[in-house]
Amino acid sequence: MHTQSLVVGGLPVHVHSNSETFQKSVVICFFLHGRKSSAAVLLPNVEEILAGCSQGKKELILVTFDHRNHGHREVEPKANLGWSKDPAKSNPNHAIDMYSIQTGTARDVTYLIDFLPAYLFPHGNVTIAEWGVAGKSLGGHSAWILLSQEPRISFGIPIIGCPDFMGLMTERAEKFGISLEDSEYLPDSIASVIRESDPITTPFHRSDSSNPFWGKKVLVLSGGSDPLVPWRASEYFVDQLKVGEKGLLKTFVEPEAGHEFTKEMQQKMIDFLLADVLNQQTAAL
Repeated sequence: MHTQSLVVGGLPVHVHSNSETFQKSVVICFFLHGRKSSAAVLLPNVEEILAGCSQGKKELILVTFDHRNHGHREVEPKANLGWSKDPAKSNPNHAIDMYSIQTGTARDVTYLIDFLPAYLFPHGNVTIAEWGVAGKSLGGHSAWILLSQEPRISFGIPIIGCPDFMGLMTERAEKFGISLEDSEYLPDSIASVIRESDPITTPFHRSDSSNPFWGKKVLVLSGGSDPLVPWRASEYFVDQLKVGEKGLLKTFVEPEAGHEFTKEMQQKMIDFLLADVLNQQTAAL
């Protein structure tokens, strides 16, 4: 595995690939880590995924970076905590922090799509065939947001993530006797942002171009026994999601898996990347 570290407008990013030079068109996929984690934690997965995709017709590039308030960007550790019955370990702003961080990460990806090519390929001699995103947990939430908001993202792999923030957080809050109608936990200002921007509020079930997922390729990976991001929080959305004939929707729910990215999920990701992205004919962006 070859890794190149760049600073894009002040944001450190890590570009992972199977070779130092590219002789064929490339697919660039952002790989987003989970809450309380960092880009460095993904390295074993990155290496195995690249090895599994080495025979693709197009070259796979995986891009990692630390999310806002994570890794080298952490400025307030408490903001990464959830609600807890122990006041010393509880973050009253959990819902606010969760949505702002996952949305901020999605915006970082859009920013990198704009500027990363100039740093990677300053001579414009490499063709970027597709942009995609994969993400674990918090990164999975960001992957759903990007699929719904960034038209240049043509494929996405949300891993133990959820496209319905309010549904997920309402159920989580109830376990701690919290009501999200209380502005202390979810002010009206951010509730209105969620209503306007969360994937569940888009016309994801329509069979036309008003649906932001129309024509996109999506692989959903979830744990059937996940206590933190239960499959039921995403199931309605995924069942109703329409991507059209030019799109693709695959779902894998591993029955005994908890809140984890298992080896079987990783293999499903590799298979999807090979069969449905790297070895497919695509028009250059």
